[in-house]
Amino acid sequence: MRHDATAMSRAIRGFGMMTPSRHFSDDMSQRLDRRIICAAMLLAVAASLARFLLEAHLGFNLWDEGYLWYGVQRVLHGEVPIRDFVSYDPGRYYWAAGALWLFHGHGTVAVRAATELFSTLGVVAAVWLVLRGSTGNGLMRLGLCAVAVVLCLLWMVPWWKGYDAAISIILVASLARVLARPSPVRFLVHGVVIGLAAVFGRNHGFYGVVACLLATPALMLSADSPAWRRCVPAWLAGVAIGFSPILLGLVLDHQFAAMFWESIHFLLFEYRGTNLPLPVPWPWTVPGDGALTQALLARWVTGGMFLLLPLFCVVGAAVIAHRLRRYRRIVHPEFAACVATAIPYLNVAFSRADVSHLAQAIFPLLIGVLILPTRGLGRVLLRWLGLPLLAVASLLIALPLHPWYQARTQSDWRVVDVQGDALRMSDTAAVPLEVVEGLSHRYVPSGGTLLAAPVWPGAYVLLGIRSPVQEIYPLFPRSDHFQMQEIGRLQQARPALVLIYDIGVDGREDLRYADTHPLIWSYLQTHYRQVESPRELPELKVYIPKPSID
Repeated sequence: MRHDATAMSRAIRGFGMMTPSRHFSDDMSQRLDRRIICAAMLLAVAASLARFLLEAHLGFNLWDEGYLWYGVQRVLHGEVPIRDFVSYDPGRYYWAAGALWLFHGHGTVAVRAATELFSTLGVVAAVWLVLRGSTGNGLMRLGLCAVAVVLCLLWMVPWWKGYDAAISIILVASLARVLARPSPVRFLVHGVVIGLAAVFGRNHGFYGVVACLLATPALMLSADSPAWRRCVPAWLAGVAIGFSPILLGLVLDHQFAAMFWESIHFLLFEYRGTNLPLPVPWPWTVPGDGALTQALLARWVTGGMFLLLPLFCVVGAAVIAHRLRRYRRIVHPEFAACVATAIPYLNVAFSRADVSHLAQAIFPLLIGVLILPTRGLGRVLLRWLGLPLLAVASLLIALPLHPWYQARTQSDWRVVDVQGDALRMSDTAAVPLEVVEGLSHRYVPSGGTLLAAPVWPGAYVLLGIRSPVQEIYPLFPRSDHFQMQEIGRLQQARPALVLIYDIGVDGREDLRYADTHPLIWSYLQTHYRQVESPRELPELKVYIPKPSID
């Protein structure tokens, strides 16, 4: 064991990790000019604005984008997320609804603008971390900030997940402040940040708590360990303050409380998961036969990024532990915060191992690589080999997910009016919109409603109507009790049209709507009759009510 520890120490020194004296002398001799700070922040805001203007009117998605847009519209109509419809946690809905109310917006472009505003907070936090965690002169740091901005905007896809991306970066920045100079005030503020993160997503609050707990041993072993008797209560109080909107809702609104606990019970004890799982696309699982194409190369690189995530956590933890043992202090708090936060966010990437969830988990790694504490040969290799490889990998994986790129590489895009917004989208996206509008015009009377399942929650907001059921995105298998409640709502609402997009999600036959919601399916078969499916969408099953028999 002693020999292994010595070997590890030599390996790390050989890589060129900076010594504390060098780091502190850099900080003392290279105080950041206010002009550099302002330029970096202005760059983050301007680039985010440019990205929004470039893509604000491109693409549309009836699935996840419709899920967010519907919730925002229902909040503007006075409904409460979770209580009145199955949803994400309330924070993002109230953020977007507040922005729409303030600027008198209602369409999906307005929701995109509100989301971009929140995403910009994450980009600004990333720039702050790079400025604080990097070394060199001001221009060199500014250059790294530019790289950070480009990487952040590349990986913030799809746009409606900008909340999740920004929160992960903000949690890193908040934890870094605590590790840099722990104090009761900073613990309090970090607790508030974690609590607010949980308002936007309970999983983010959990990840923030786990990251803080993972960083605690480093603080305890540090020579300047904080006064725990004051810091721990301050942190707990901060979490309670940040999470207070939900806590107040649990106390004051009994229906919200019942649905909130039911949602937790469903995930933990009924479904026993947080997502629909997908196999991890490790590089060695990608078929290597045939000619090398951009798509095949992108799949290999994607698998490499999934491999890099846990590798970064292991190597980063080893570096932090070595330097903590040697110097008895957290020398690079921003890097330590990246590693501590990257560990719980592994769950995001691997719970559903696709590019979208990789993008939600990758930001602590991206920032950690940019501020990796190296010098000498290690710094040269990082800046002239590591960062270019990371940039190329990001372009290969993330750029094809941007609607701007898709619009320029696909030939079937056209302009469609979506609730007053002229959006340019592909035929694949436009056809379902036109089908929904056409069938609604034909079968749904004024003041009526329809049922769209399982993957088109955007149909409701597209037509400006309220869903007749609570579960607007019914992907997961549900209990008989829940289905009976939904049937009661259907009996009361009496939808004039039922649209079942009869596909097996992820290619799984067990995830067809008839298998995940068999009681509701049986009710529809009994009380509705099927009419001819649209020629453009043969998978769509269309039902209208059977004639009533007196």
